Amino acid sequence: MKVKRIDLDDEEMPERVLVELSHDEAAYLALLLGRQTGNDGNAIAAGGAVLGGAIYDGLTESLFNRFYEDGVNGAEAAMRVRP
Repeated sequence: MKVKRIDLDDEEMPERVLVELSHDEAAYLALLLGRQTGNDGNAIAAGGAVLGGAIYDGLTESLFNRFYEDGVNGAEAAMRVRP
């Protein structure tokens, strides 16, 4: 993962972060989030279920469901067969 840009709010605190992920990093993140329950996410951070769901949906709908018949599970299978 590479941080490409950090946008600050009026108080000079991070508000938005643009990151670059490899295919495998993005798949790993989606797989982790997809295996969590809402309670798991909320136990990690307040509002974690909503945040995790948004990240998961963004990765699966925008990336993995477009390129793999089985979505993120297809991406995981592709990772396993690559040398």
